[in-house]
Amino acid sequence: MAVVDITKEFAGVVDSHEVHRPNAAASSERISQARLFCQLAKKRYEQIAREKYAVSDTYSPEEADYWKAESSTWDLLERIYALRAQNLATSDDSCMKDDSSDLDSDRRVPEKKTSLTTTDFTRAQELMASNSLLAECVELRRWLEENASEFQPVETRKGYLFYTRKSIRDRERAAASKTGPASPVASRVVTEADPDSTSRQIKELAHEDAEYETSLVRTLFEYVRRGRAGNAIDLCIESDEPWRAASLKGGLLWRDPRLESEPEAETEVDSDMRVDDVEVKDIDVRPDFPAGNINRSLWKQACAALAQDESNDLYERALYAALSGRLDEVLLVCEGWEDHLWAYVNTMIETQIDLEIKDSGLLYTPAQSTSLGHIQSKYPPVRDIKLVLDSLSSHDSTAVRQEANEPFHRLQSAVVLNSLPDYLQSYSDRLEAGEMDEQEANILRFVVHSALHVRSLGFELPGTAIDLLIERYIDSELTKQHRELVAPYVAQLHPGKRTDVYARFLQTISDPLPARLSLLK
Repeated sequence: MAVVDITKEFAGVVDSHEVHRPNAAASSERISQARLFCQLAKKRYEQIAREKYAVSDTYSPEEADYWKAESSTWDLLERIYALRAQNLATSDDSCMKDDSSDLDSDRRVPEKKTSLTTTDFTRAQELMASNSLLAECVELRRWLEENASEFQPVETRKGYLFYTRKSIRDRERAAASKTGPASPVASRVVTEADPDSTSRQIKELAHEDAEYETSLVRTLFEYVRRGRAGNAIDLCIESDEPWRAASLKGGLLWRDPRLESEPEAETEVDSDMRVDDVEVKDIDVRPDFPAGNINRSLWKQACAALAQDESNDLYERALYAALSGRLDEVLLVCEGWEDHLWAYVNTMIETQIDLEIKDSGLLYTPAQSTSLGHIQSKYPPVRDIKLVLDSLSSHDSTAVRQEANEPFHRLQSAVVLNSLPDYLQSYSDRLEAGEMDEQEANILRFVVHSALHVRSLGFELPGTAIDLLIERYIDSELTKQHRELVAPYVAQLHPGKRTDVYARFLQTISDPLPARLSLLK
Protein backbone atom coordinates (compact mmCIF):
# COMPACT_ATOMS: atom_id res chain seq x y z
CA MET A 1 0.00 0.00 0.00
CA ALA A 2 3.08 2.26 -0.08
CA VAL A 3 2.74 5.37 -2.21
CA VAL A 4 5.67 6.73 -4.22
CA ASP A 5 5.11 10.45 -3.57
CA ILE A 6 4.91 10.05 0.19
CA THR A 7 8.10 7.98 0.38
CA LYS A 8 10.19 11.08 -0.30
CA GLU A 9 8.31 13.07 2.30
CA PHE A 10 8.90 10.45 4.99
CA ALA A 11 12.57 10.27 4.05
CA GLY A 12 12.78 14.05 4.25
CA VAL A 13 11.61 13.95 7.87
CA VAL A 14 14.15 11.23 8.71
CA ASP A 15 16.98 13.09 6.98
CA SER A 16 16.40 16.63 8.15
CA HIS A 17 14.49 16.48 11.40
CA GLU A 18 16.52 17.03 14.54
CA VAL A 19 16.44 14.28 17.15
CA HIS A 20 13.53 15.15 19.39
CA ARG A 21 14.25 14.68 23.04
CA PRO A 22 11.84 15.93 25.70
CA ASN A 23 14.62 17.27 27.90
CA ALA A 24 16.30 19.21 25.11
CA ALA A 25 16.19 22.99 25.06
CA ALA A 26 13.02 24.48 23.60
CA SER A 27 11.65 20.96 23.00
CA SER A 28 8.10 22.18 23.57
CA GLU A 29 8.39 24.27 20.41
CA ARG A 30 9.68 21.42 18.27
CA ILE A 31 7.30 19.16 16.42
CA SER A 32 8.08 15.49 16.92
CA GLN A 33 8.76 13.13 14.05
CA ALA A 34 5.60 11.18 14.88
CA ARG A 35 3.48 14.32 14.58
CA LEU A 36 5.03 15.13 11.19
CA PHE A 37 4.44 11.55 10.00
CA CYS A 38 0.84 11.82 11.22
CA GLN A 39 0.34 15.02 9.26
CA LEU A 40 1.70 13.40 6.09
CA ALA A 41 -0.57 10.36 6.46
CA LYS A 42 -3.59 12.53 7.24
CA LYS A 43 -2.87 14.72 4.23
CA ARG A 44 -2.74 11.62 2.03
CA TYR A 45 -6.03 10.36 3.49
CA GLU A 46 -7.74 13.69 2.86
CA GLN A 47 -6.51 13.70 -0.75
CA ILE A 48 -7.98 10.25 -1.33
CA ALA A 49 -11.20 11.10 0.53
CA ARG A 50 -11.78 14.10 -1.76
CA GLU A 51 -11.60 11.79 -4.77
CA LYS A 52 -14.73 10.07 -3.48
CA TYR A 53 -16.78 13.01 -4.72
CA ALA A 54 -14.83 13.53 -7.95
CA VAL A 55 -16.03 12.47 -11.40
CA SER A 56 -13.06 10.14 -11.90
CA ASP A 57 -13.00 6.54 -10.70
CA THR A 58 -9.68 6.84 -8.87
CA TYR A 59 -11.21 6.65 -5.39
CA SER A 60 -10.29 3.50 -3.48
CA PRO A 61 -12.12 2.82 -0.18
CA GLU A 62 -9.43 0.34 0.87
CA GLU A 63 -6.67 2.91 0.33
CA ALA A 64 -8.64 5.56 2.21
CA ASP A 65 -9.15 3.18 5.14
CA TYR A 66 -5.44 2.38 5.16
CA TRP A 67 -4.30 5.99 5.39
CA LYS A 68 -6.93 6.84 7.98
CA ALA A 69 -5.74 3.92 10.12
CA GLU A 70 -2.10 4.96 9.69
CA SER A 71 -2.71 8.60 10.59
CA SER A 72 -4.65 7.63 13.72
CA THR A 73 -1.91 5.18 14.74
CA TRP A 74 0.73 7.88 14.38
CA ASP A 75 -1.48 10.07 16.55
CA LEU A 76 -1.66 7.42 19.26
CA LEU A 77 2.08 6.73 19.10
CA GLU A 78 2.89 10.41 19.45
CA ARG A 79 0.52 10.92 22.38
CA ILE A 80 1.56 7.89 24.43
CA TYR A 81 5.30 8.20 23.89
CA ALA A 82 5.22 11.92 24.62
CA LEU A 83 3.95 11.00 28.10
CA ARG A 84 6.51 8.24 28.48
CA ALA A 85 9.29 10.54 27.33
CA GLN A 86 8.33 13.02 30.05
CA ASN A 87 8.46 10.25 32.62
CA LEU A 88 11.76 9.04 31.21
CA ALA A 89 13.22 12.48 31.79
CA THR A 90 11.83 12.92 35.33
CA SER A 91 11.54 9.45 36.83
CA ASP A 92 13.90 6.68 37.86
CA ASP A 93 14.67 4.07 35.23
CA SER A 94 13.03 1.41 37.38
CA CYS A 95 9.68 3.09 36.97
CA MET A 96 9.91 3.13 33.20
CA LYS A 97 11.10 -0.46 32.88
CA ASP A 98 8.03 -1.78 34.64
CA ASP A 99 5.82 -3.01 31.82
CA SER A 100 2.83 -3.80 34.04
CA SER A 101 -0.54 -2.84 32.57
CA ASP A 102 -2.41 -2.92 35.88
CA LEU A 103 -3.58 0.39 37.35
CA ASP A 104 -2.50 -0.84 40.78
CA SER A 105 1.09 -1.33 39.62
CA ASP A 106 4.02 0.72 40.85
CA ARG A 107 4.33 2.86 37.72
CA ARG A 108 4.10 5.95 39.85
CA VAL A 109 6.27 8.94 40.67
CA PRO A 110 6.46 10.08 44.27
CA GLU A 111 3.40 12.13 45.22
CA LYS A 112 2.95 14.75 47.86
CA LYS A 113 1.06 13.98 51.05
CA THR A 114 -2.61 14.78 50.57
CA SER A 115 -4.01 17.53 52.80
CA LEU A 116 -7.29 17.01 54.65
CA THR A 117 -8.71 20.03 52.80
CA THR A 118 -7.76 18.76 49.35
CA THR A 119 -10.68 18.94 46.92
CA ASP A 120 -11.71 16.15 44.57
CA PHE A 121 -10.37 18.07 41.59
CA THR A 122 -6.96 18.58 43.19
CA ARG A 123 -6.81 14.94 44.27
CA ALA A 124 -7.58 13.77 40.73
CA GLN A 125 -4.93 16.15 39.42
CA GLU A 126 -2.34 14.74 41.82
CA LEU A 127 -3.35 11.21 40.83
CA MET A 128 -2.80 11.96 37.14
CA ALA A 129 0.62 13.36 37.88
CA SER A 130 1.69 10.42 40.05
CA ASN A 131 0.21 7.44 38.18
CA SER A 132 1.74 7.26 34.70
CA LEU A 133 -0.38 4.31 33.62
CA LEU A 134 -3.60 6.13 34.50
CA ALA A 135 -2.36 9.18 32.61
CA GLU A 136 -1.78 6.96 29.57
CA CYS A 137 -5.30 5.53 29.90
CA VAL A 138 -6.72 9.06 29.96
CA GLU A 139 -4.76 9.88 26.80
CA LEU A 140 -5.90 6.62 25.21
CA ARG A 141 -9.52 7.52 25.97
CA ARG A 142 -9.07 10.94 24.41
CA TRP A 143 -7.50 9.35 21.32
CA LEU A 144 -10.42 6.93 20.98
CA GLU A 145 -12.85 9.84 21.32
CA GLU A 146 -11.16 12.18 18.87
CA ASN A 147 -10.62 9.48 16.25
CA ALA A 148 -14.15 8.07 16.40
CA SER A 149 -16.07 7.98 13.12
CA GLU A 150 -18.34 10.86 12.22
CA PHE A 151 -22.06 10.71 12.90
CA GLN A 152 -25.12 12.77 12.05
CA PRO A 153 -26.54 14.46 15.18
CA VAL A 154 -30.25 15.04 15.58
CA GLU A 155 -31.53 18.50 14.72
CA THR A 156 -32.38 20.97 17.46
CA ARG A 157 -36.10 21.22 18.14
CA LYS A 158 -37.70 23.95 20.21
CA GLY A 159 -40.79 23.24 22.24
CA TYR A 160 -40.53 20.38 24.70
CA LEU A 161 -42.89 17.47 23.85
CA PHE A 162 -44.81 19.65 21.38
CA TYR A 163 -46.98 16.85 19.97
CA THR A 164 -47.65 15.29 23.36
CA ARG A 165 -48.83 18.60 24.77
CA LYS A 166 -51.00 19.08 21.69
CA SER A 167 -52.54 15.63 22.25
CA ILE A 168 -53.24 16.50 25.89
CA ARG A 169 -54.94 19.76 24.90
CA ASP A 170 -57.01 18.01 22.24
CA ARG A 171 -58.24 15.46 24.77
CA GLU A 172 -59.05 18.13 27.31
CA ARG A 173 -61.09 20.03 24.70
CA ALA A 174 -62.87 16.84 23.65
CA ALA A 175 -63.70 16.04 27.27
CA ALA A 176 -64.99 19.56 27.87
CA SER A 177 -67.19 19.46 24.80
CA LYS A 178 -68.30 15.89 25.53
CA THR A 179 -67.71 14.80 21.94
CA GLY A 180 -67.03 11.21 22.92
CA PRO A 181 -64.18 9.07 24.30
CA ALA A 182 -60.59 9.57 23.12
CA SER A 183 -59.22 7.34 20.39
CA PRO A 184 -57.29 4.23 21.45
CA VAL A 185 -54.05 5.83 20.27
CA ALA A 186 -54.66 9.04 22.19
CA SER A 187 -55.60 7.14 25.33
CA ARG A 188 -52.13 5.56 25.41
CA VAL A 189 -50.47 9.00 25.53
CA VAL A 190 -49.54 10.52 28.90
CA THR A 191 -51.85 13.13 30.39
CA GLU A 192 -49.03 15.27 31.82
CA ALA A 193 -46.03 16.60 29.89
CA ASP A 194 -43.09 16.31 32.27
CA PRO A 195 -39.88 14.21 32.14
CA ASP A 196 -41.20 11.56 34.54
CA SER A 197 -44.70 11.19 33.13
CA THR A 198 -44.02 8.03 31.09
CA SER A 199 -42.56 6.11 34.03
CA ARG A 200 -45.11 7.47 36.50
CA GLN A 201 -48.20 6.79 34.37
CA ILE A 202 -46.83 3.79 32.44
CA LYS A 203 -47.90 5.47 29.22
CA GLU A 204 -46.28 6.72 26.04
CA LEU A 205 -45.35 10.02 24.46
CA ALA A 206 -46.92 11.10 21.19
CA HIS A 207 -45.33 9.19 18.32
CA GLU A 208 -43.44 12.21 16.91
CA ASP A 209 -42.05 13.14 20.34
CA ALA A 210 -41.08 9.55 21.10
CA GLU A 211 -39.12 9.36 17.84
CA TYR A 212 -37.34 12.64 18.57
CA GLU A 213 -36.46 11.62 22.13
CA THR A 214 -35.01 8.35 20.83
CA SER A 215 -32.85 10.24 18.32
CA LEU A 216 -31.91 12.81 20.95
CA VAL A 217 -30.55 10.35 23.52
CA ARG A 218 -28.72 8.49 20.74
CA THR A 219 -27.04 11.76 19.76
CA LEU A 220 -26.20 12.55 23.38
CA PHE A 221 -24.50 9.19 23.76
CA GLU A 222 -22.56 9.66 20.52
CA TYR A 223 -21.37 13.05 21.77
CA VAL A 224 -20.19 11.54 25.07
CA ARG A 225 -18.54 8.68 23.17
CA ARG A 226 -16.54 11.33 21.30
CA GLY A 227 -15.59 13.30 24.40
CA ARG A 228 -17.96 16.13 23.52
CA ALA A 229 -20.08 16.34 26.64
CA GLY A 230 -20.26 20.10 26.19
CA ASN A 231 -22.04 19.63 22.86
CA ALA A 232 -24.45 17.21 24.52
CA ILE A 233 -25.31 19.75 27.23
CA ASP A 234 -25.77 22.52 24.66
CA LEU A 235 -28.08 20.31 22.59
CA CYS A 236 -30.24 19.62 25.63
CA ILE A 237 -30.55 23.31 26.42
CA GLU A 238 -31.27 24.28 22.81
CA SER A 239 -33.93 21.54 22.64
CA ASP A 240 -35.68 22.95 25.72
CA GLU A 241 -34.59 20.14 28.01
CA PRO A 242 -32.46 21.99 30.60
CA TRP A 243 -33.28 19.35 33.21
CA ARG A 244 -31.48 16.75 31.07
CA ALA A 245 -28.53 19.11 30.62
CA ALA A 246 -28.29 19.41 34.41
CA SER A 247 -28.35 15.62 34.74
CA LEU A 248 -25.26 15.40 32.50
CA LYS A 249 -23.20 17.90 34.51
CA GLY A 250 -23.08 15.99 37.78
CA GLY A 251 -19.73 14.41 36.92
CA LEU A 252 -17.72 17.60 37.25
CA LEU A 253 -15.14 17.18 40.02
CA TRP A 254 -15.68 19.39 43.03
CA ARG A 255 -13.18 22.19 43.60
CA ASP A 256 -12.98 25.23 45.85
CA PRO A 257 -10.44 28.00 45.09
CA ARG A 258 -10.27 28.89 48.77
CA LEU A 259 -8.75 25.47 49.50
CA GLU A 260 -6.37 25.29 46.56
CA SER A 261 -2.78 26.38 46.98
CA GLU A 262 -0.86 28.25 44.32
CA PRO A 263 0.60 25.81 41.74
CA GLU A 264 4.31 25.10 42.02
CA ALA A 265 6.28 25.51 38.82
CA GLU A 266 8.33 22.36 39.33
CA THR A 267 5.28 20.18 39.91
CA GLU A 268 3.02 21.62 37.24
CA VAL A 269 1.57 18.96 34.95
CA ASP A 270 2.73 19.75 31.41
CA SER A 271 -0.16 18.03 29.67
CA ASP A 272 -3.70 18.54 28.43
CA MET A 273 -5.17 15.46 30.10
CA ARG A 274 -8.89 15.62 30.74
CA VAL A 275 -10.52 14.70 34.01
CA ASP A 276 -14.27 14.53 33.40
CA ASP A 277 -14.19 17.27 30.76
CA VAL A 278 -11.88 19.46 32.86
CA GLU A 279 -8.57 20.19 31.15
CA VAL A 280 -5.60 19.69 33.44
CA LYS A 281 -3.69 22.25 31.39
CA ASP A 282 -6.25 24.83 32.60
CA ILE A 283 -5.80 24.11 36.30
CA ASP A 284 -3.96 27.39 36.89
CA VAL A 285 -7.07 29.32 35.83
CA ARG A 286 -8.98 28.78 39.06
CA PRO A 287 -12.65 29.75 39.36
CA ASP A 288 -13.65 32.56 41.68
CA PHE A 289 -16.18 30.36 43.46
CA PRO A 290 -16.68 26.67 44.30
CA ALA A 291 -17.58 24.55 41.30
CA GLY A 292 -18.31 20.95 40.46
CA ASN A 293 -20.30 18.37 42.39
CA ILE A 294 -19.27 17.45 45.91
CA ASN A 295 -21.88 14.67 45.82
CA ARG A 296 -20.46 13.18 42.63
CA SER A 297 -20.61 9.63 44.00
CA LEU A 298 -24.31 10.04 44.79
CA TRP A 299 -24.92 11.34 41.26
CA LYS A 300 -23.08 8.34 39.85
CA GLN A 301 -25.27 5.99 41.84
CA ALA A 302 -28.34 7.69 40.42
CA CYS A 303 -26.91 7.37 36.90
CA ALA A 304 -26.19 3.68 37.46
CA ALA A 305 -29.74 3.11 38.70
CA LEU A 306 -31.14 4.85 35.63
CA ALA A 307 -28.88 2.81 33.35
CA GLN A 308 -29.99 -0.43 34.95
CA ASP A 309 -33.69 0.32 34.41
CA GLU A 310 -34.69 -1.75 31.39
CA SER A 311 -37.79 0.36 30.80
CA ASN A 312 -35.58 3.23 29.60
CA ASP A 313 -34.33 3.65 26.04
CA LEU A 314 -31.24 1.57 25.26
CA TYR A 315 -29.08 4.58 24.36
CA GLU A 316 -30.31 6.54 27.37
CA ARG A 317 -29.16 3.66 29.55
CA ALA A 318 -25.81 3.57 27.73
CA LEU A 319 -25.46 7.36 28.10
CA TYR A 320 -25.79 7.37 31.88
CA ALA A 321 -23.79 4.16 32.21
CA ALA A 322 -20.89 5.83 30.38
CA LEU A 323 -21.11 8.92 32.58
CA SER A 324 -21.09 6.82 35.76
CA GLY A 325 -18.30 4.52 34.60
CA ARG A 326 -20.61 1.52 34.39
CA LEU A 327 -19.72 -1.06 31.73
CA ASP A 328 -22.80 -3.25 31.32
CA GLU A 329 -25.12 -1.01 29.34
CA VAL A 330 -22.39 0.67 27.30
CA LEU A 331 -21.34 -2.66 25.83
CA LEU A 332 -24.91 -3.22 24.65
CA VAL A 333 -24.50 -0.46 22.04
CA CYS A 334 -20.84 -0.99 21.16
CA GLU A 335 -20.13 -2.15 17.61
CA GLY A 336 -16.46 -2.15 16.66
CA TRP A 337 -13.11 -2.71 18.36
CA GLU A 338 -12.64 0.97 19.18
CA ASP A 339 -16.08 1.24 20.78
CA HIS A 340 -15.46 -1.74 23.04
CA LEU A 341 -11.99 -0.53 24.00
CA TRP A 342 -13.36 2.93 24.83
CA ALA A 343 -16.04 1.41 27.06
CA TYR A 344 -13.49 -0.58 29.06
CA VAL A 345 -10.93 2.24 29.30
CA ASN A 346 -13.62 4.71 30.38
CA THR A 347 -14.69 2.33 33.14
CA MET A 348 -11.08 1.80 34.25
CA ILE A 349 -10.48 5.55 34.57
CA GLU A 350 -13.71 6.36 36.36
CA THR A 351 -13.29 3.45 38.79
CA GLN A 352 -9.71 4.38 39.64
CA ILE A 353 -10.52 8.05 40.24
CA ASP A 354 -13.51 7.13 42.39
CA LEU A 355 -11.44 4.74 44.51
CA GLU A 356 -8.64 7.25 45.01
CA ILE A 357 -11.04 10.00 46.08
CA LYS A 358 -12.95 7.63 48.37
CA ASP A 359 -9.78 6.33 50.04
CA SER A 360 -8.16 9.75 50.47
CA GLY A 361 -9.79 10.42 53.84
CA LEU A 362 -10.54 14.03 52.98
CA LEU A 363 -12.24 16.44 55.38
CA TYR A 364 -15.12 17.15 53.03
CA THR A 365 -17.14 14.01 52.39
CA PRO A 366 -20.16 13.58 50.10
CA ALA A 367 -23.63 12.48 51.10
CA GLN A 368 -24.19 8.77 51.60
CA SER A 369 -25.82 6.84 48.77
CA THR A 370 -26.93 3.76 50.70
CA SER A 371 -30.61 4.54 50.12
CA LEU A 372 -30.21 3.65 46.45
CA GLY A 373 -28.92 0.19 47.24
CA HIS A 374 -25.96 -1.45 45.57
CA ILE A 375 -26.07 -1.32 41.78
CA GLN A 376 -24.50 -4.65 40.89
CA SER A 377 -22.55 -5.09 37.67
CA LYS A 378 -22.20 -8.46 36.04
CA TYR A 379 -18.65 -7.58 35.00
CA PRO A 380 -15.75 -7.80 37.47
CA PRO A 381 -13.74 -4.62 38.10
CA VAL A 382 -11.51 -3.81 35.14
CA ARG A 383 -7.95 -3.13 36.25
CA ASP A 384 -5.64 -4.49 33.55
CA ILE A 385 -5.63 -3.07 30.02
CA LYS A 386 -3.81 -6.16 28.74
CA LEU A 387 -6.69 -8.38 29.80
CA VAL A 388 -9.06 -6.05 27.99
CA LEU A 389 -7.12 -6.19 24.73
CA ASP A 390 -6.72 -9.96 25.01
CA SER A 391 -10.47 -10.36 25.53
CA LEU A 392 -11.19 -8.32 22.39
CA SER A 393 -8.87 -10.58 20.37
CA SER A 394 -11.04 -13.55 21.37
CA HIS A 395 -14.38 -11.72 21.47
CA ASP A 396 -17.65 -13.53 20.80
CA SER A 397 -18.39 -11.12 17.95
CA THR A 398 -16.64 -12.18 14.74
CA ALA A 399 -16.43 -8.56 13.58
CA VAL A 400 -14.74 -7.37 16.80
CA ARG A 401 -12.38 -10.35 16.76
CA GLN A 402 -11.36 -9.66 13.17
CA GLU A 403 -10.83 -5.96 13.85
CA ALA A 404 -8.68 -6.75 16.88
CA ASN A 405 -6.34 -8.75 14.67
CA GLU A 406 -5.99 -6.14 11.94
CA PRO A 407 -2.34 -5.02 11.53
CA PHE A 408 -2.79 -1.47 12.80
CA HIS A 409 -4.92 -2.55 15.76
CA ARG A 410 -2.25 -5.06 16.75
CA LEU A 411 0.33 -2.31 16.51
CA GLN A 412 -1.83 0.06 18.51
CA SER A 413 -2.19 -2.62 21.18
CA ALA A 414 1.60 -2.94 21.34
CA VAL A 415 1.92 0.82 21.84
CA VAL A 416 -0.69 0.85 24.62
CA LEU A 417 0.85 -2.15 26.40
CA ASN A 418 4.37 -0.72 26.13
CA SER A 419 5.40 -3.89 24.29
CA LEU A 420 6.65 -2.29 21.09
CA PRO A 421 10.12 -3.92 21.43
CA ASP A 422 8.50 -7.37 21.49
CA TYR A 423 6.28 -6.44 18.55
CA LEU A 424 9.27 -5.24 16.50
CA GLN A 425 11.21 -8.43 17.26
CA SER A 426 8.26 -10.61 16.30
CA TYR A 427 7.58 -8.60 13.14
CA SER A 428 11.24 -8.85 12.14
CA ASP A 429 11.36 -12.61 12.75
CA ARG A 430 8.22 -13.28 10.73
CA LEU A 431 9.39 -11.00 7.92
CA GLU A 432 12.74 -12.78 7.72
CA ALA A 433 11.10 -16.21 7.79
CA GLY A 434 8.60 -15.25 5.09
CA GLU A 435 5.65 -16.05 7.37
CA MET A 436 3.94 -12.66 7.05
CA ASP A 437 0.76 -12.11 5.08
CA GLU A 438 0.53 -9.33 2.49
CA GLN A 439 -1.72 -7.13 4.62
CA GLU A 440 0.79 -6.96 7.48
CA ALA A 441 3.76 -6.66 5.15
CA ASN A 442 2.18 -3.49 3.75
CA ILE A 443 2.80 -1.62 7.02
CA LEU A 444 6.59 -2.10 6.82
CA ARG A 445 7.13 1.61 6.16
CA PHE A 446 5.13 2.50 9.27
CA VAL A 447 6.94 -0.06 11.42
CA VAL A 448 10.36 1.22 10.33
CA HIS A 449 9.59 4.88 10.94
CA SER A 450 7.84 4.25 14.24
CA ALA A 451 10.91 2.38 15.46
CA LEU A 452 13.17 5.24 14.39
CA HIS A 453 11.00 7.77 16.20
CA VAL A 454 10.74 5.80 19.45
CA ARG A 455 14.48 5.12 19.41
CA SER A 456 15.16 8.85 18.91
CA LEU A 457 13.30 9.54 22.16
CA GLY A 458 15.81 7.45 24.10
CA PHE A 459 13.89 4.19 24.49
CA GLU A 460 15.69 0.88 24.10
CA LEU A 461 14.62 -1.23 21.11
CA PRO A 462 16.07 -4.45 19.65
CA GLY A 463 18.88 -3.16 17.42
CA THR A 464 19.25 -6.28 15.28
CA ALA A 465 15.54 -6.36 14.49
CA ILE A 466 15.49 -2.68 13.54
CA ASP A 467 18.53 -3.13 11.27
CA LEU A 468 16.80 -5.97 9.47
CA LEU A 469 13.61 -3.93 9.05
CA ILE A 470 15.54 -0.97 7.66
CA GLU A 471 17.40 -3.20 5.21
CA ARG A 472 14.14 -4.76 4.02
CA TYR A 473 12.61 -1.32 3.62
CA ILE A 474 15.60 -0.20 1.58
CA ASP A 475 15.34 -3.28 -0.65
CA SER A 476 11.57 -3.18 -1.14
CA GLU A 477 10.78 0.53 -1.27
CA LEU A 478 13.86 2.55 -2.10
CA THR A 479 16.33 0.64 -4.27
CA LYS A 480 14.02 0.39 -7.29
CA GLN A 481 12.21 3.72 -7.00
CA HIS A 482 14.20 6.21 -4.92
CA ARG A 483 17.86 5.32 -4.93
CA GLU A 484 18.81 8.80 -3.74
CA LEU A 485 16.94 8.12 -0.49
CA VAL A 486 18.94 5.03 0.48
CA ALA A 487 21.73 6.92 2.23
CA PRO A 488 19.60 8.54 4.99
CA TYR A 489 18.24 5.14 5.99
CA VAL A 490 21.64 3.45 5.85
CA ALA A 491 22.77 6.13 8.32
CA GLN A 492 20.16 4.77 10.77
CA LEU A 493 21.79 1.32 10.82
CA HIS A 494 24.29 0.12 13.40
CA PRO A 495 27.66 1.79 12.59
CA GLY A 496 29.26 -1.59 11.90
CA LYS A 497 26.77 -2.40 9.12
CA ARG A 498 26.52 0.89 7.27
CA THR A 499 29.53 0.50 4.98
CA ASP A 500 28.72 -3.06 3.92
CA VAL A 501 25.04 -2.34 3.25
CA TYR A 502 25.73 0.77 1.20
CA ALA A 503 28.53 -0.96 -0.70
CA ARG A 504 26.16 -3.78 -1.68
CA PHE A 505 23.65 -1.21 -2.83
CA LEU A 506 26.23 0.59 -4.99
CA GLN A 507 27.19 -2.70 -6.66
CA THR A 508 23.65 -2.97 -8.04
CA ILE A 509 23.93 0.40 -9.83
CA SER A 510 24.86 0.19 -13.52
CA ASP A 511 24.09 3.80 -14.45
CA PRO A 512 26.65 6.07 -16.11
CA LEU A 513 29.53 7.28 -13.98
CA PRO A 514 28.07 10.73 -13.10
CA ALA A 515 24.94 9.08 -11.70
CA ARG A 516 26.97 6.64 -9.63
CA LEU A 517 29.21 9.42 -8.32
CA SER A 518 26.14 11.41 -7.21
CA LEU A 519 25.24 8.53 -4.87
CA LEU A 520 28.60 8.87 -3.13
CA LYS A 521 28.09 12.48 -2.15
